[in-house]
Amino acid sequence: MARLGLVYVGSFVVALAILGQVLYIQLVSGDQLRIEAAEFSETHRPIPSSRGNILARDESALASSLPRFDVAMDPNSSGMDQGLFDKTLPALASALSGLFPDKTSSQYVQMIRKARSDRKQYVLLHKDASFDEARMVKTMPLFNLGQYKGGLILTQASKREMPYKNLASRTIGYVSEGETVVGIEGSFDYFLKGTDGQRLEQRIGGGTWMPLNTENEVDPVDGLDVVTTLDVNYQDVAESALNDCLVNYQAEYGCAVLMEVATGEILAMANLGKADDGNYYEIKNYAINDCLEPGSTFKVPSIMAALEDGYVKPTDMYQTGNGKYTLHNQPITDAKTGGHGLLSVQQVVEESSNIGMAIIIDKFYGSNPEHYLERIYSMGINKPLNLEIEGGQDPRIKTPASKTWSAATVAWMAFGYEVEVTPLQILTFYNAIANNGTMVRPRLVKCLKSHSQIVKPFKTEVMKSSICSKETLTIVKSMLEGVVQEGTAKNLKNDLYQIAGKTGTAVISQGAKGYKNDGGHKDYRASFVGYFPANNPKYSCIVVVSRPTGPSYFGAVVSGTVFKAISDKVYATNLDLQKSLTASKDSSLERIPVVTPGYWADASNLLKTLNIPYTGVKQTDTWAQVIRKGDQLQAQTVNLKDSLWPSFIGMGLKDVLPVLENMGYKVRVKGSGRIITQTPAAGTYRSPDGTIEFQLASL
Repeated sequence: MARLGLVYVGSFVVALAILGQVLYIQLVSGDQLRIEAAEFSETHRPIPSSRGNILARDESALASSLPRFDVAMDPNSSGMDQGLFDKTLPALASALSGLFPDKTSSQYVQMIRKARSDRKQYVLLHKDASFDEARMVKTMPLFNLGQYKGGLILTQASKREMPYKNLASRTIGYVSEGETVVGIEGSFDYFLKGTDGQRLEQRIGGGTWMPLNTENEVDPVDGLDVVTTLDVNYQDVAESALNDCLVNYQAEYGCAVLMEVATGEILAMANLGKADDGNYYEIKNYAINDCLEPGSTFKVPSIMAALEDGYVKPTDMYQTGNGKYTLHNQPITDAKTGGHGLLSVQQVVEESSNIGMAIIIDKFYGSNPEHYLERIYSMGINKPLNLEIEGGQDPRIKTPASKTWSAATVAWMAFGYEVEVTPLQILTFYNAIANNGTMVRPRLVKCLKSHSQIVKPFKTEVMKSSICSKETLTIVKSMLEGVVQEGTAKNLKNDLYQIAGKTGTAVISQGAKGYKNDGGHKDYRASFVGYFPANNPKYSCIVVVSRPTGPSYFGAVVSGTVFKAISDKVYATNLDLQKSLTASKDSSLERIPVVTPGYWADASNLLKTLNIPYTGVKQTDTWAQVIRKGDQLQAQTVNLKDSLWPSFIGMGLKDVLPVLENMGYKVRVKGSGRIITQTPAAGTYRSPDGTIEFQLASL
């Protein structure tokens, strides 16, 4: 009996505690809990703003946010009539199945009926519908009555699309939560993302939120559009030519940048690196992040310093010997077997003599390196570019205070070692030469726009009004023209327009191991930088290829051919660059025709019929290009006997098609007219069989 009493008392105490807790909730914390419950079932949730577009210079889309929709239904909408629901559901299900065939009509009927039977107010029918699909959904039976009577719920979101897929993907960039921002997407994220709106939504179970009609909804503010300087056509040819070169030479990576001289606008920026699958992708922006020893492209600022100080003239002569030289106990070599012997200062640049440059700079600056550095700095080559996009490396130029400085440092800096710069920094310097000495900051963005209205323009910014005197500039321009006309880049010479520039073939440092890899061999970085047309520069360009293999590793052949493919495309598509074809009034030249490169048997027969004298090519040669020499024509053989592709630029399809196909090559053709670009490019390795592609245009 006593035990029963204890149980009774214990039960009473528990009941009393429960009653006390209920009273506490009702009287003390009830209001707060009711607020929390309401917040759990209904809350204001963000409406994502539409991200702004990234546009090419012609305002075609490079990256855009397209509206996407989740298609859902409230099968128990308070305004829905049961009779109308039963009558129209089969037709609605049939229309849904026709538009979204991942489910059959009967499956849609079953899904919607079950949700209505279970008194659910939200059933997801399809995710990620396009704008056109969402528009068609609104016209379907029952849904055409709207959300109240028809139960239709469309939830909009945005999806980032790149119409040109991987074109300039690293430059366009991305923003990924938890990762470093990349390219224009990352650097202009604040302007692109806009401002989210908000709306009242109700939680209906299963983690699903359903929008509620409310007058308090705040509309989102869409992001701004970023109009870039990129030209889609030039970007495409830059990437294609660079990719072909990398494949042909099985190189590690490469980059190519095309810039407008006067404005600094970057028209193309291609960066391709070799992936584990053997293909090339935009893995890294090498043009702005690859801060390494440039090699011979740095000879130009070095010789410019000596010219500015009046230490040398273009005609001064220097003995470079047999191609091997020792300076401050350091061996220096020239690429030419047997050396160049006696060279003028002009020829030192044209032939890219390491020995000649080292002798000149060491002679005048070896005992006063600070003055050499002052001259280099005065040209602006040490200035950070401060691009609009994240990343980029500042130039690294040694000083006498550096731990690794030695007596030989200045001599090695003369031809591009002991100094590190990015490809874009080198291009900026050469662009200044083309721009009559004015250095402008490279830029990738023209303006920000909101609904086609310019909100913020980006203007050309001058980094340095003059990098040197006009006298020095005239001499240096002549040297750069000589590189192509007489020197290491003669393979880029053509009769349509003149290129000026400088080759570079740098040995890649292996760090503490020196300049030889584990196999005891040297790895090279090939480059060519310059501008065109040389007499009135409009465009500048740099191409850098790292660790090419195969028959050549020289800048003129490896990188120069990519440069030429890009410049040919620009020339062929830009009428302002075309030469006047008006015939000369000189009576001695009136009967000398313009003979385009082509099949020599046809051209020679025509010249013989017209009694036009020519020299230089045998009748048995396949192709030839013809140039004027005074009042005569001189034919030069286009040779296909060696292991490299010749240039077919300027030829007609009938000149090359029969011969190449008979040799077992497949020929692909785009366009009509004469050949303006070829892939693989001239100077690249020619396999015994394979495919060559020509781009044709009317010239």
